[in-house]
Amino acid sequence: MPLMRSRILFKPSELHSVVESRVQTKGGIMFYLSAGVAIVGAVSYQYFVHRIPDTLNPIVSVLGMYLAVLVLGLVLLPIFSPEGGLIPQIRQLSWLQLALAVSVIMIELGFLLMYRFGWNLSTGNLITGVVVNSLLLGIGVVLLGEKVTPINALGVGLCILGVALISHR
Repeated sequence: MPLMRSRILFKPSELHSVVESRVQTKGGIMFYLSAGVAIVGAVSYQYFVHRIPDTLNPIVSVLGMYLAVLVLGLVLLPIFSPEGGLIPQIRQLSWLQLALAVSVIMIELGFLLMYRFGWNLSTGNLITGVVVNSLLLGIGVVLLGEKVTPINALGVGLCILGVALISHR
């Protein structure tokens, strides 16, 4: 049965390429869906990491998370089937994966320890988020040539002011 989209009939065999071309563009479905996935993931991450028992060794906790991530990744791999097969994709791995692994374990341990040592769920991530985003703004401008408008700079200033107000006791 052909599928109808934007007044054009597509055979099921053609649907993948049509969807690919529509979701790859900025403003397409995946532009927003990917942000939604990241938001849901970040919120659930902060909630669940806050609930990890203090009696669980932080390294054991992180290793347990990564074992689960490995299993979930293997389950999702067929859904996101690599173009040209898995071997060419593996050959593209580089030092960046190690750098990301170091970064991710620092994030995992950092938040886990922050909550263990008394940070509130409502402010811990907010404060680190403003600092991280401010630093990323600078990195984007200096290293990647991104542009910052005066309204962007004002937004950063308001975020910093907001964190200062939220953190005030």
